[in-house]
Amino acid sequence: MWSALLQDVGVNVLAFVPEAMTDILRLEQVFQVVLPDQLKDLLVEVGPISGRYGEGIVWGTEEIEKQNHLMRASADFRSLSMSFEQLFFFGDLGNGNLVGFRILQGEVDALSVFKWDHESDSRLSLYLTLEG
Repeated sequence: MWSALLQDVGVNVLAFVPEAMTDILRLEQVFQVVLPDQLKDLLVEVGPISGRYGEGIVWGTEEIEKQNHLMRASADFRSLSMSFEQLFFFGDLGNGNLVGFRILQGEVDALSVFKWDHESDSRLSLYLTLEG
């Protein structure tokens, strides 16, 4: 499903490197969340997706873990920003801004995608979903 959809919009499907389900399940354990099936399916079928200019539209599991740890653990972010415990980042826009799902009661809400603005610390609902 995902590879056909992405191919239809001009993404080079030969470059896909699918993620292992074991890595995705490890993310759920590390962050104590339940990830949306749409994100799991996307990662297993096609893996990370980069944009034309190198932006990480959807990161792989290693980058997802690294960036979420960084955003939660950085002393700089804790002193300058609101908490990131309610967001689960999965990609970036190539300009320093990140995109992530809202976390409610341990579940990552696939219907709530937010953009975090790195300059203003604002969080804007994008009204996007990962529906294939």
